[in-house]
Amino acid sequence: MTNQTLMSDLKNALARIHYWFKNNHSAKIASLASGLSPLEIDNVLSSLSFQVSKEVSELYQWSNGYSIDKCTDDWIFDYMFLLSLQSAVKEAETWVEEHEEIGLMYKYAGKPVLPVCMSDIEFLAVVATDDEQATSPVIYISENGDISLRYTNLTAMMLTLAESYETGGFFIERNGYIQKDEKKYAAAYRKYNSRITDLALERFLKIFPEDSSWQTVQLLHNDLYMSNTYEIEIPLSSLKTKVVNTLLNLLQDEKYDSSFSVVLVLEELRAVDALIQGLQHPSKWVRSRAAFALGKIKAFEAVEFVSQLLEDPDPMVQEAVKEALEMFRNQR
Repeated sequence: MTNQTLMSDLKNALARIHYWFKNNHSAKIASLASGLSPLEIDNVLSSLSFQVSKEVSELYQWSNGYSIDKCTDDWIFDYMFLLSLQSAVKEAETWVEEHEEIGLMYKYAGKPVLPVCMSDIEFLAVVATDDEQATSPVIYISENGDISLRYTNLTAMMLTLAESYETGGFFIERNGYIQKDEKKYAAAYRKYNSRITDLALERFLKIFPEDSSWQTVQLLHNDLYMSNTYEIEIPLSSLKTKVVNTLLNLLQDEKYDSSFSVVLVLEELRAVDALIQGLQHPSKWVRSRAAFALGKIKAFEAVEFVSQLLEDPDPMVQEAVKEALEMFRNQR
């Protein structure tokens, strides 16, 4: 898909969203600010210490959103409202200038982000780019700094939302609040974000050689958990194999102190063989979670291996094994 096509798709999605609101709930869209010129956008973005994707310019040519202090309940983007570019840049600069630990909460894999949508307690933000890229991922950030991938890019986000409004994935109740039909939204999400798991795996393999901390593993878990929520298929590819092998090496490293987090990621990856190896781990926490995970993901080929841990010396592991075996029985 070319950059020009991506931009056209973004414009089209935004036009569809505007049309839907104009015909179904005009009050929410009526006060949306007009767009900025490319020159105005460049001037505002020039104060940032990092670059953002070209999609950001495309978005703000469509509308300059709302300033933080003037928006009430004008939510149009996934329970959030569109920030004005000035407000977005000011928020991003505040995050960068905050104490290091706070600033790290608002980065994705070490890269700063630009918030574009927000509610009282959460943000959607685009990740900084290394050069003049056409697109970059959209991430979710909670008020306590929990971060995960949300959309492949801004184009995918707006196409998902446009189709969700048109098909009833999102609808507005009489009280004016946006509600979600999870099944219909999930269908639109899968249609436009099929590569989001690949993005998570690619990011992990790129970052891990420089940062093998538990935070890097936890971020991969967050990303995979989110994509699995919407049943995005995990590709049986060399990419997945490389990640699983990397995690297995961590699991076998006696000095690594976050093995439990590794098992959680292997669970999200449905990495059956690796989880079976986890059943023999020295840590009772790893053994118990590996057993539970195999039951949860319906790995019937592992029943025999899980059953062997009924005689495990630790009561917690025994209990996890019983739960796993019960899940196997209930899933047949």
